[in-house]
Amino acid sequence: MEPGRSLGAPQAGALMTATTKARDNLVTVGAIALAAMSIVTFDHEALGHGGACLATGGQIQLLTSALFHCSHALPLIDMAGPLSNLLIGGLAMLLAARVPVRRMELKLFLTLVAAFSLFWDGGYAARAMVEADGDLYFAARDLTGGDALWWRALLATAGIAAYVLAIAATSRSLTQLWPDRADARRIARTAWLVATAGAALAALLYRGANAGQDLHDAVLEIGLASLPLLLFPGGKAVASTASGRIGFRPAILAGALAVFVVFAATLGHGLGAI
Repeated sequence: MEPGRSLGAPQAGALMTATTKARDNLVTVGAIALAAMSIVTFDHEALGHGGACLATGGQIQLLTSALFHCSHALPLIDMAGPLSNLLIGGLAMLLAARVPVRRMELKLFLTLVAAFSLFWDGGYAARAMVEADGDLYFAARDLTGGDALWWRALLATAGIAAYVLAIAATSRSLTQLWPDRADARRIARTAWLVATAGAALAALLYRGANAGQDLHDAVLEIGLASLPLLLFPGGKAVASTASGRIGFRPAILAGALAVFVVFAATLGHGLGAI
């Protein structure tokens, strides 16, 4: 710039835009995603399957981030994991819709909890019914007394509906927080990448039987199930009064790392004989 010259309006506007965009800290975004993934996985495996096993008088023989075995088999135990995720995911979705955009970190956390939960179990329900395999399929088969097309079609449709609902709700929440779609896409992709890497890293700590299956399922349940995050946001931009950005939050980073370390040391490493 020549001495004495001031910035023109276009130059000043571009500088202000660049400064504003720089305020989104992807380390904080990744930390929020890591905590959301850890909580969703705990909810499905430990709270859902594990809680139902203990509540029905059983003993947990194996509990990892993707594998579970109880000393006895009951339809309730099989169903408890998916149902727990659907319940927590639905609740998180409702809460995320009510949290104002000025509370960006909390709204993003709830949005990701809902997304990871509903993508996981919505997609899982549809796949289990098509392939006639998995906890939910076996639970429904045992409860109804046999394989039948009507309940498989019903549960597959319900799973697809949950998945589509999660796509719409997540896209809306992200565009409320970041009306600039480039910003929203960057946030969503960062969240997906960190959550998927975290799920894989935790699963790699398990060295017991079927370790390969454990890693495969961990990546499938979080990474593959949540692929829509790589395509967000879709649809029309949503008007928003949000003016802030997510900055570097040491407290959030420390809390998320603590949650992940506990998750990795327990479910990631694997627990047995509880």
